[in-house]
Amino acid sequence: MRGQEVVQALPPPGSQELGNALQRLARDGKDVAALIDAGDAALTLSDVTAAIGFFGRAKALSPSNARISLGLARAYTLSRRPVEALRLYAEAERGGISQAAMAADRGLAFDLVGDARSAQELYRMALAAGADDAVRRNLALSQAISGDKQGFEATLLPLLQQGDSAGFRTRAFGLAILGETEAAVKIARDMMPQAIASKIEPYLRYMTRLTPAQQAAAGALGVFPRTAAIGTDDGQIAAYRPSAPAAVARADAALVPAGEPMGSTRAPTARREGDTRGATIGRWQGSRASRSGRDRTERASGRSGNVSSELPAVSATLAAPPSPAPPSPPPRPSGTFAGELPAVSQGDTQAAPARSAATQPVDLGQQPVTRPAPPPPAPPPPPPPPEIGMAEAFADFALAQDSSASPRAGAVDITAISVPRERNEPPPPPEPVRHYVQVATGRDLKALGFDWRRIGRSAQGELAGKSAFTAPWGEANRLLAGPYPSAAAARQAVTRLKAIGVDSFAFSSAEGERVYPLDGARPAPEAEKPSHPSRHWVQVATGRDRNALGFDWRRIARKAQGALSDKGPFVVTWGEANRLLAGPYDSPEAARNMVNRLKQLGIDGFTFTSEEGEAIDTLD
Repeated sequence: MRGQEVVQALPPPGSQELGNALQRLARDGKDVAALIDAGDAALTLSDVTAAIGFFGRAKALSPSNARISLGLARAYTLSRRPVEALRLYAEAERGGISQAAMAADRGLAFDLVGDARSAQELYRMALAAGADDAVRRNLALSQAISGDKQGFEATLLPLLQQGDSAGFRTRAFGLAILGETEAAVKIARDMMPQAIASKIEPYLRYMTRLTPAQQAAAGALGVFPRTAAIGTDDGQIAAYRPSAPAAVARADAALVPAGEPMGSTRAPTARREGDTRGATIGRWQGSRASRSGRDRTERASGRSGNVSSELPAVSATLAAPPSPAPPSPPPRPSGTFAGELPAVSQGDTQAAPARSAATQPVDLGQQPVTRPAPPPPAPPPPPPPPEIGMAEAFADFALAQDSSASPRAGAVDITAISVPRERNEPPPPPEPVRHYVQVATGRDLKALGFDWRRIGRSAQGELAGKSAFTAPWGEANRLLAGPYPSAAAARQAVTRLKAIGVDSFAFSSAEGERVYPLDGARPAPEAEKPSHPSRHWVQVATGRDRNALGFDWRRIARKAQGALSDKGPFVVTWGEANRLLAGPYDSPEAARNMVNRLKQLGIDGFTFTSEEGEAIDTLD
C-alpha cells in the first residue's frame, strides 16, 4: 500500500527568521544585530508589541544605530504613534538610511498626522522604486483624503482591473471620504461577504465626520476612533504643523468669491479701508436704497455723532440725491420731536430744496398752551370713628359684687378637656425628576421583560444593579434602566453602552411623571468574568513542536537556578508557532524584574501580557 501524502502548511513569513534571531539571543543577549532581526521578524508577523520590545532593547545598547531608529519608526507607525515615528524616520535618515528605503512607511506616518501632500510624494517615490500594491492603495486613499477624486480613481484603476479585493475595499473607503456614501456602501455590499459588509457599513457612513488623520487610520489601518473622539485629533497630532497644502482642494471646501464686491463705485476710498467694512457698506447700500429719506433720518438719529467719521461712504450717498425731502409728519408734542430729529447739518441744508410756507416746520415749543381751569376742591372726608379697646368694649359686663368666681363643688373644668380633632392627611409629595437610560420601547409589558433580560446579559455589566422601569409613551412604553444620580451619569452610561453595541439614550422624567417598576424584572446581572483573564508572563522561547518546547523548558529551568520554580511551563498559540511562557506574575513590573533576573543568568526572555479571553495552556 502506498502511504498517504501529507501536506504540511508552511510557517508564516517571518517565523523562521524570528526563531533564528531568538537562538542567537539565547547565546548572547546583547547581540544588537539579533535584536534588530527579531524586531523586523516580529513586524513581519504583525506583532508590533514584541517588535517595540526588541527595538527598545537594541536602542538601549546602540542609541545611534540608524536601523534601530527605522525599526522603531515602523513599529510606532503601525501602533498609531505617528508623531514619534516621524521623529525617528528623520533620525534614521540622518544616520544614513536612504529616503527611498523608508518612503512607504514614512508616507503612512505623514498621512496619520494629516499631511497628505508629504505622504503622496513619498508614496510615489516608493512606487518608483518597485513597492507593492499596498503602497498604491495607500496613495489612492491619501488622494481621496486630499479631495483629488480624479487622481484617486486613476491610481486604483490597475488594481481594480486585476480584481484586487483590497483595492475595492480602499475604493469604498475613498468614496466614503469624498462624500459618496451610498456608492461606497454599494461597493461594500457587492464585493465583501455579507457579515463583513454589514459591520463596515456604519463606519463608511461616518467617514466624512472624521479628521484627515482619522480617515487615514480608518482606511489604512482599520482603526476607527471612539465615539467621543470623532472629528477631534489627539493633542500631539493636533499640534503637528504639516507642510503647505496641495493645490487640490478638499471635497468639502467652500466656494470663496474673488475680486471686489459688486455695488456702488461712488466711494472707492471707503471700500479700500478694509475688506470687511467695504463689503458691509456695499450690502447696506444695496438693501436699503429703496427706503425713504425719513427712514434714513431715523436710522441716523439713533447713532452717535461720529457716524460721518466711521462711515464716510454712507454719508456721501445719503446727502447726494437732490430729490425733495418727504413731507413732514403730522405735528406731535414737542417732547417727542426732541428725541427723534437730530440737528440739521450745513450740508443737509444746502442739499435740501427750498420749502414752501405750507411745509415749513412749526416750532411747537414756542406756542402757548391753553390749560383748562382746575376743578373746585372736594370736601374733606368725615373723620373715622374712634377705635375702642377690648377692655372698653366689655366694660359693661362686670359681675355683680355678690357673685363668686370660685367653682362649685363637683363642677367639671371643661377647659382642661382635650377634644380630638380630625386632621387631614398631608398630600403625597409629587414625583421628583429622575434620570434613566432608555434601552427599548414597546407596547407589551411581558415582551419588554424579555427584552430587559436579553439587554442585561449583553450589556457586559454596564447595567449591573440597575432595575427595570417603564414610563408611558403615547400608545407604547419606554423601557428604562436606573435611576442614575444625575443626567451626566446617565449620559456616561449611554456612551459606554453604545461602545459595546447596545443602542440607548438618556431620559429624565418630568416632575410629577409616574415611572412604574417592571413587574417580575430582576436587576441587571454583573458582567461574567472571563474564564481566561488577562495576565502577565515571561516568554522564554518559541517553537512549533510542543514536545520540543518541553525539553527547552527543562533546560531553561535548570539554568534559572530555581528562579522559575512553580512558574510553568505554559504555552499559547502564536500564529503557526507557540510561545513558551513562565508565570503568571502579579504585575508587568514583576514580570520585567524576572526578565532582568534571567538576563543576569544568561537566559533571554521578554514580557508578554495575554489578552482577556486568550487561552493559556499548561505544557504537559
